[in-house]
Amino acid sequence: MTEMENQVWQPLPGVENVQIFSFLRKIDIISSNSYLVAAPDLLVVVDPGGLPEQADILAGEISRLLAEKPRPVLVCLTHVHLDHCAQLMRHPAFRTLPHRIIAVQEHGARALETGDRAATIADLIQQDLIVTGIDIHLLPGANEAMRVGEEYHAEGIVCSSFIDSVPLEGGKTLRRQCIPLAGESVLEFFHTPGHSPDSVCIRIGEVLFIGDLVFATAPGVAGLKGWDLEALLTSLDNITSLLSHGGISVCLPGHGRPLDTPMMLRTLAAMKKEAARLEGIESINPEWIKETAAYAGDLMDEVDRLFTIIAGRLVYVAHVLDELEESGEADRLRGMIDSNLVDELLSDFNRFSLEYHSGQVLGIHLALKANQISQKLERIYSGEVIGSVLDLSLVRRVERLLLDYTITFRGFRPHVDLEATDISIAAGEVASALSCPHYRDETIIDAESEEEFARALALRIAYVNPFENVEIVYNPGKDLPLALMDRGRFSDLLQYIFEKISAAGATRFTLTTGRRGGNVQIIFHCAVSPSAFNEKVRQFLVKSSSLSGGICTLSPEGDGLSLMLQYPAVNPEPQYLEKPNQTGR
Repeated sequence: MTEMENQVWQPLPGVENVQIFSFLRKIDIISSNSYLVAAPDLLVVVDPGGLPEQADILAGEISRLLAEKPRPVLVCLTHVHLDHCAQLMRHPAFRTLPHRIIAVQEHGARALETGDRAATIADLIQQDLIVTGIDIHLLPGANEAMRVGEEYHAEGIVCSSFIDSVPLEGGKTLRRQCIPLAGESVLEFFHTPGHSPDSVCIRIGEVLFIGDLVFATAPGVAGLKGWDLEALLTSLDNITSLLSHGGISVCLPGHGRPLDTPMMLRTLAAMKKEAARLEGIESINPEWIKETAAYAGDLMDEVDRLFTIIAGRLVYVAHVLDELEESGEADRLRGMIDSNLVDELLSDFNRFSLEYHSGQVLGIHLALKANQISQKLERIYSGEVIGSVLDLSLVRRVERLLLDYTITFRGFRPHVDLEATDISIAAGEVASALSCPHYRDETIIDAESEEEFARALALRIAYVNPFENVEIVYNPGKDLPLALMDRGRFSDLLQYIFEKISAAGATRFTLTTGRRGGNVQIIFHCAVSPSAFNEKVRQFLVKSSSLSGGICTLSPEGDGLSLMLQYPAVNPEPQYLEKPNQTGR
């Protein structure tokens, strides 16, 4: 594969007397890669991008080439998402290019000509959209008859084109539209919908410009307006077949580094497997962005709190072990988690969150940042190892939170395992576990080796009872029907509520289970100010209770607070059937 250098003119593989200039960027949603192709009688721009400074560089190169030899400029879009084309409509140099011809697949052309904010993702990234006329509507309806030698007139010049098809494996064909480039060489356009209905791949010589095809299954991308799983699977097959025929050595993506053909084929095969798992994915729209960004902030606050507890306990235990001259075990604990890296990642998110709330970054950016950080935390967090020292419920909660966000950002609902549960027994077990040590003194006494002794000792030192000075009065209801809930999530939720009540300064609270209509409920009463449960805490409670299968309601009560969780009863008696409170607050 010819190495494609960034912002350097070099020969385009497979075509004589044609040069290519690649503007390559790191992967983000702000702007795409851009490419310039210079033939003796035509300049081609593939995706002008979304940043003005990027367009400045492209415009400078175009201006220099036109000064050397005036010629038409063909602007081609792989699709009309604004990160690929915003500067075509905004940048003065692109708006006033002499002899400019714009070629866009028919669906995208209509979107730009009608100002379709959803199709261009202008609604998601909250940018203005300038209505723009398109000269060539590429690859119109598949049922339309093949046309030969069609001409387009724009800016006083004539651009010829024809549509035919190329053979693929298994007797299939792929429609192609061609525009002459130099001599017998042409630009070949192939319709590859899936990422968007207007997506195209463009071939020139041995180079295939692939737009965002390889990102079509990525989290935060799959599910965008116009995303189509069936069309994507077909496009993956078509491009796989096209590459397998030979003649293409390098694929130039809309974001990130170029791929040689073997790597591209491996990527397409992996994408096809991934795409098969995306059935039923949620649509990414402004409402989804708003909800996911809010969830990201609430979840990361809780992850930050739990990691602080975990890191603090590990540091404390390691210090005590050092004092007891158990330095080997102390070093093992220090190596369980990179606290500095965790702090750095969470601080990075907190800074980003502040920028979001001040209007400096968008909700989609915050959601993406949370996904990046949660994946990094998952990689450096070994719950199994940490669980050998700390409370397993604490470890499990972190793992569940990180996994839940990854699944949510992927466009799916986190898994909820609903089962018929005796709410009084489940709540009683959580309350009892709060003051029940997760170690046994006999383990220390019976240790048969120095290593076993050190680890048993570490487990004992790590135990902390944050409810030691809190009186919990539990009043279980009698003869209650079973409740439909996710028991694991219910246990996590109750522990979170206990911790929040204790942190608010309560020294006593009551916990009562009962029934209300066709639902089973659990109510907390405590003498803390409702303000102790701020908006973020309330949002997290509502989300967590929903994931456990229930509904959460918070309300003032005298000089304190009442918090109620409701779950549907399994086979309630007819006289009790009644819809639960739907306020969620």
